[in-house]
Amino acid sequence: MKRFKLFTLALAAVFFLIAVPAQAVLQDMQASVYKWEGGMGSDGKAVLTKIDSGITFDVLAVNSNTRETLYYPGKTTSLTNPVTTTNFASTSVSNKRVAFRVDPTDASTDRYVDVIVTDTNGGYSVFVENFDKYTHTIVIDERPNVLHHGIMWFTYAAGSATAIDTGVNFLPKTFIQDVRVEVITVDSAETINVGTADTAAGFRSGVLLTTAGFVADTGVITAGSTLDYYAASTYGTLLVTAITGGDAVATGGGRTYLGHVVNTSGTDDDLYYTTSTGTDAALGYIHYTFIRLR
Repeated sequence: MKRFKLFTLALAAVFFLIAVPAQAVLQDMQASVYKWEGGMGSDGKAVLTKIDSGITFDVLAVNSNTRETLYYPGKTTSLTNPVTTTNFASTSVSNKRVAFRVDPTDASTDRYVDVIVTDTNGGYSVFVENFDKYTHTIVIDERPNVLHHGIMWFTYAAGSATAIDTGVNFLPKTFIQDVRVEVITVDSAETINVGTADTAAGFRSGVLLTTAGFVADTGVITAGSTLDYYAASTYGTLLVTAITGGDAVATGGGRTYLGHVVNTSGTDDDLYYTTSTGTDAALGYIHYTFIRLR
């Protein structure tokens, strides 16, 4: 009998030591969001302010452009990704946090996701790499007089030629330096305009979505007795002004760089995009750089 017990214990130890493949497990992840506007306390630590509204976030598979499948925290109810400002603030969904349930598409540890978090009140963003269930604080840098990079996603069904409000509203005295389009899923026959409610193509006009990646401007300078622009620029009127004169200036071509200053609230202070009637569903990101002057 004693020998049998020893054999059983030895057998159990062998099974315990055998490596078991990791199983897919739904995990609840949650973090409060704070902004830092540059203030420092008497103890030398940054003064943070909790943000309870206006936050939207996009959850991606780690090191990927693929969106994760999300669920309500603690539930198996499907949660739309990207998560809207309404669901962020809702006490029955994310409850004023970056909160969701997910089975991470992480082949190595089944642990991490990447998250893009944007404060629509000002357009500030932060990219949180390797976010997991042990991460409970996210800080967005919202200091004035500092160059910031904001991110907002665009996504739409084929054939929708409508202006879409991203929800981003820039604060007065914000200088918008540049706006770029990054294509994730291409559409072979579609373009996108990026602007505001007041100026539909004020930032970018007719940007092709035919190639994945960051879309280069089509404006081209060529040689001549003066500077000649032979290809129209995709920059809109809020960021540039057209150059006239020269030997051969194409219609709409040529630009001098200015940038756009949001002077007052309610006028050219938001971020919209408009799509043409393409054949496929496309998606990507709008990147913008800006400085809050004061």
